[in-house]
Amino acid sequence: MLKQVQHDILVHSVKRWLDLGKCKQRLLARAKNDKSPISFTRKEALTCVIEDLLYNPASIPAKNMITLFGFTAEELSEAGLTYEILRSLDCLLGNFSS
Repeated sequence: MLKQVQHDILVHSVKRWLDLGKCKQRLLARAKNDKSPISFTRKEALTCVIEDLLYNPASIPAKNMITLFGFTAEELSEAGLTYEILRSLDCLLGNFSS
């Protein structure tokens, strides 16, 4: 019974793999074989965002990481971001009050 279930799972995953397009297959294979996957902890991401924004307040990668990790204005402020930069991120952070 267990072998049958394992076989069914394998057949199902192979069918799903074959249903993918060539580009998606390449991307999945490349991601599986990547020797150094990028993984951030929340703390590392916050440090990276602060450094990027202090260097360039219009940094798009920093803004993307803010939305990805869901950082709040309070977290950014406590981590050392200046008031002026926080105000420039009002729309991104959801602080629409003046």
